[in-house]
Amino acid sequence: MNSDFDVVVVGAGPVGSTVAYYLSESGLDVAVVDKKKQIGYPLQCAGILSKHIFDFNELPKEVILNEVTGAFLHTRNHILNVEKDTAVAYIIDRVAYDNFLLNRSIESGVQLINQKVVGVDSQKGITYLSNDEEIRSRIIIGCDGYNSTLSKCISNSQDSFPASQMLVEIDDENVNLFRESERNCDDYVDTYLLDDILPGFLWVIPLKNNQYRVGMFSTQNHRKQDEVLNSFLDENFDYKIIEKYKGFIPIFNDRNKIVKDRLLLIGDAASQVKPTSGGGLLIAFDACKIASRYVIEAINNDDINILKGYQKDFRSKYLKEFSYQLKVQKTLSLLNDDDLDYLFLKLKENDCEKLISEYGDMDTQSKLVKEFIKRGLIFKIIPTFLFKKVVNIFGLR
Repeated sequence: MNSDFDVVVVGAGPVGSTVAYYLSESGLDVAVVDKKKQIGYPLQCAGILSKHIFDFNELPKEVILNEVTGAFLHTRNHILNVEKDTAVAYIIDRVAYDNFLLNRSIESGVQLINQKVVGVDSQKGITYLSNDEEIRSRIIIGCDGYNSTLSKCISNSQDSFPASQMLVEIDDENVNLFRESERNCDDYVDTYLLDDILPGFLWVIPLKNNQYRVGMFSTQNHRKQDEVLNSFLDENFDYKIIEKYKGFIPIFNDRNKIVKDRLLLIGDAASQVKPTSGGGLLIAFDACKIASRYVIEAINNDDINILKGYQKDFRSKYLKEFSYQLKVQKTLSLLNDDDLDYLFLKLKENDCEKLISEYGDMDTQSKLVKEFIKRGLIFKIIPTFLFKKVVNIFGLR
């Protein structure tokens, strides 16, 4: 077929820039299309990446704001502390990181086109722009976020959680009082489980110079989330709000297509996010590698049917992990604040802080769940009246 490019990538965020870079480095002619003049704005991410990031992509030192070794986990009345001996996650400047990845792709030969995409023809490989122009390519890749135009074009369901975040200045002594700890404030993330925001949660992430990202996701709208965050800050800290951000986190849906004809979806556009935390950048970076292999093979063999292997491989690698996380999410959604307090109390009584510290992983949470089931701990920490429901959720007998 006649085409302007081998591949058109829609979306110049970290995922689009990464897959474009891989394909350009392989010798393909690639364009990235994005309507934004300033990539990375507005900020719509907590900006925390696990230590496994280096297995999936580059992370330059200049964009790392802080390293954390553990977390304080809170309910209304109890706190758990989990930690490792070395850094488990990096707090990053997401705007700088997005621009690093985009510039890397441009330096490798990717062409950036600043236009809004209004639709695609997945069969003919046509990308339609808002200025009435169209781009023809052999393959189209949608990396256009949670409200993906390309995902809509193939009739996918697009459910999402609202998310809100503030950049806040807080005195470190305030944070230590809040944690009931004298440990270095900058070494720990805080997460807060509350029954009125489950299945989401609230977070406090340390940056530097007494600055923190305080945010949450939940089923509530942004206005209500603002009220929750302001109330939380008022109750716990003396603080100054520097910036506010709003966004949405896609809800994973295994029934959605991520391949159709000449079109592939990656990242938020494909709802490739962890059900428990809403994070998905490392998964999306891995999906970039998987997709790239099939795109290169499909173009070299002039056979778009090869693209179907991307969806098969992605599901084979991640569907079981996502299933475990969905079960955890369903279990937590059964609990009110008193139940959550009971859960944390029982976790402490059964010395589970050490177990979580040893087996807990930001990216692969099924390891910890399996360990709890294997040791019979799941029935020691869950309120008795919920046993039957939890057994049904996890398929235990």
